[in-house]
Amino acid sequence: MEGNSEWEDQYERQLNAWEERYWDIANVNGAIPICHEGCALRIWLVVTGTQAGYLWEDRRSEYAGLKPLRLADGSPATFTGWYDAWLNDCLNSEKNDQ
Repeated sequence: MEGNSEWEDQYERQLNAWEERYWDIANVNGAIPICHEGCALRIWLVVTGTQAGYLWEDRRSEYAGLKPLRLADGSPATFTGWYDAWLNDCLNSEKNDQ
């Protein structure tokens, strides 16, 4: 049984180290959250670096990580493209409700 305790201790250390890296604030440095989708799911606008102007999805609470947001046509989402799509969806949904 003693060997099992060592294995559990090692597992806990590795899990803790992984969680520290996974949730490290450095992963979102240079970005600001612009949209909360519930359940700790967010959309971040990158404001510095090579991805400045693009949006990223934060799905870490689902253990799906951080990834670039894509528009319906598959292109990388910029703030303008994302906001325009959102406005059009709102307008279309209003028309459909009438």
